Amino acid sequence: MGCPLKSYLGQMWVRTQLKIGWWDLLAGAWNCFKSKDRETLRRGVESFFADNDDTIVAYSVRSGFDLLIQALELEPGYEVIFSALNVKGMVRVVRDAGLVPVPVDLDRRSMGPNLEKLQAAITPRSRVFVAAHLFGTRLDLDPLFEFCRNNGIIAVEDCAQAFNGKVYPGSLKADLNMFSFGPIKTSTALGGALIGVRDDSLRGRMRAIQATYPVQANAKHLKRIVQFMGLKLITSRLILGAIYKYYHSRGQDYEDALADRVRDVAPLKTAKNLASSLRPRCLPC
Repeated sequence: MGCPLKSYLGQMWVRTQLKIGWWDLLAGAWNCFKSKDRETLRRGVESFFADNDDTIVAYSVRSGFDLLIQALELEPGYEVIFSALNVKGMVRVVRDAGLVPVPVDLDRRSMGPNLEKLQAAITPRSRVFVAAHLFGTRLDLDPLFEFCRNNGIIAVEDCAQAFNGKVYPGSLKADLNMFSFGPIKTSTALGGALIGVRDDSLRGRMRAIQATYPVQANAKHLKRIVQFMGLKLITSRLILGAIYKYYHSRGQDYEDALADRVRDVAPLKTAKNLASSLRPRCLPC
């Protein structure tokens, strides 16, 4: 008779896989021991789409969005409109600033908001609109962004799930374009984000706020890389199969424990940890 575990592994589909190679992980670890000019690194990353100084590198998309909310200095009670399917961390940033998150329903045919639904959600207190591309697709959001601009509402394009290299640098109709390179992305750098900001004054205020943040230490980033090396090893078929059997024998779902380790860039359980989890500067010293 064959081995039951081996038979199971032949059919097993590993859902939580890191889209990063071992050579990239090793290169990241090696560079943690090398001293490099931080400003040169920052300029190099921020010029990925274009060398016109309109992009900010941030710790995560949520960190960049938090910079925006701080820079706008909105009065408590003003509204931030979200396309209804979004991550709770973005909503938490809004609530912690005393603002009101307002969902706009999705059109089931496109899985995105349409102009009619957005118009119905707008009130005199609406100040920001955030629309997210979902599941690797790109929605036609330009009419919505143009409507926002014409009505004095900041239009934010969340491209966290729509990165495709330099092919799509974001909509020109949006005020901000946000790209994520977190752990679960297909083009991951284990963290980091590029935030395109079209308005010079707004971008300057966001940069000034971020300049007050502590710089992420090389040792902290190295620890993160080592942790994800371990996760990459764990998600190999042989080891993950053994983990599955361990949790299954105890009546537990192994995916809950594993996915929680990979999914979130930063914990947002309390307002107290917001600053420490979302507000380091992205690049290590």
